[in-house]
Amino acid sequence: MNNQYLSMAEAAKISPYEQGYLSLLARRGGLRAKKIGRNWYTRVEWLNEYILKMKPAELIEVDNRAKNLKKQMSLLRKLVVASLSIAFVAMMIVVITVVQKDRTEKAVNANEFVPQEITKVPNDSGGFNVFGKGMIKMGEETR
Repeated sequence: MNNQYLSMAEAAKISPYEQGYLSLLARRGGLRAKKIGRNWYTRVEWLNEYILKMKPAELIEVDNRAKNLKKQMSLLRKLVVASLSIAFVAMMIVVITVVQKDRTEKAVNANEFVPQEITKVPNDSGGFNVFGKGMIKMGEETR
């Protein structure tokens, strides 16, 4: 990795300096760099040479930063997947609730009975008294 050229944008991501400042340093000769076409490029070791002169405590360790970035991206991916999963489950609960409520309302409106909410109790005339949820009498059923 140390022998590869980095654009000033890439160098700014791994160094304590902004892209514009690094480009200015390259143009003025303060930072070792190579101009390819219209753009300036540098290397990690050249960045470290400059940083060693200016801010020795902030030397770049490319491998460690790459590992940390990979760990952070992995955690971010897991967080996004978990968030999407939770959102999907919540959405499905809402959809199922709305559909079930709609079905129940249609059944009641069509004078149908919802089997889970009905209790039939034999009456004296040989038929059944039909009770809904909460033991509310809904009608009678004859044989």
